[in-house]
Amino acid sequence: MTIKTKRIFLGFGLNPQQTTSVVAIQQQLPANVRLVPAANLHMTLAFLGGATPVQMQALIERVDKLNKRQFSVTLDKIAHWHKPKILCLNGAATDINLLKLAADAQSIAAELKLHCSEYSYNPHVTLSRKAKENVEVVDYQPITLQPTKLCLFESYPGKNGVEYPTLHSWQLA
Repeated sequence: MTIKTKRIFLGFGLNPQQTTSVVAIQQQLPANVRLVPAANLHMTLAFLGGATPVQMQALIERVDKLNKRQFSVTLDKIAHWHKPKILCLNGAATDINLLKLAADAQSIAAELKLHCSEYSYNPHVTLSRKAKENVEVVDYQPITLQPTKLCLFESYPGKNGVEYPTLHSWQLA
C-alpha cells in the first residue's frame, strides 16, 4: 500500500495592494517567461516537499507551539536565479522574528524528515518561471511585507496550472 503524500510549504500570502504592485512588475517582464498567476503570489518561508498525513499533523502541532511574531521585510531587488530559472523580487532577511521563524521551520522539517533547504533563508516572491536571464530595466517601488498570518500551503497541478490551496494557517502575534 502506497502512502499518499502532499507537496507542501510554509509561506505568507500577499494582501490585495501588494498583489497589485507585484502584478505591475510582472507586466513589464519579457513575453517569453511564464508569469506566476496573481492568485499564487506568496513569500515562501520553507519548502517542505512531500509529506504524509502523519507528518502534516505533526508539523501543524509543532508550528502551533512556535513563537510566531510579526515581522517586516522589504523586497527591493529583482533577481534571476539560474538553476530554478525564476525571476523573483527579493530582499534581505534582517528582521530577527523572520529569521527565527525560518530557522524554526528548518528545524521542524529536519525533525520530521521533510525537505530541508541547503541555502540560507532568502525572502522572495517568485514573479516568473522558465526565465533564462535577468531583465534589464523594470520600473518598480520596493514592497514591504508585514504578514499577519503564516500559512501551510499545498502545491499541486490543477486544471489551469499549479494551485496553492491553504491547508492551515496561524496568526502572527
